[in-house]
Amino acid sequence: MPRALRRISPFLFVAAIAALCIFALPAAPSSARPAHDFDRFLQRYEAANTAFVNGDPAKWLRITAEKDPVSIFGGFGGLGETGLETVHQRYLLAARAFQPSGAEVDFEYLVKDVQGRLAYTVAIERSNVIYTGQSQARPQVLRVTMLFRRDRGEWKIIHRHADTMVDLELPTA
Repeated sequence: MPRALRRISPFLFVAAIAALCIFALPAAPSSARPAHDFDRFLQRYEAANTAFVNGDPAKWLRITAEKDPVSIFGGFGGLGETGLETVHQRYLLAARAFQPSGAEVDFEYLVKDVQGRLAYTVAIERSNVIYTGQSQARPQVLRVTMLFRRDRGEWKIIHRHADTMVDLELPTA
């Protein structure tokens, strides 16, 4: 996707991914993907996320999609990225922002659902991490929406949108 188009329509891109996965891809028979299968996958995802915030992206990269469309609106900000190679590079860049610290991530799932070959979660991810170049752990609390697609019998990450949790502040007159 041309860079200029990515700047104009990142939200439309994510909506298109979701629509494609929900409406265009045939669902596998329900016996092939029971809900506990996705819950087992989430255990792998959680372990991969914990390794990631300790600077190790290897487990994370094993559960990311191997074909487009994929995208990320990462927790460090920016316009977002699309495309396998660009998203892969963004994951590597983000993992280098953390140093090994023994950090554990606590996941509070607000919503999770599986529909055909698409699944999603909405969660709060809490951890105490040490960023590269720093010596003290600091809290990292993210609001995270994840989209997953079933490819070749396995769940894979196709989109991550994470941002820093802030208190609700409505504008005043």
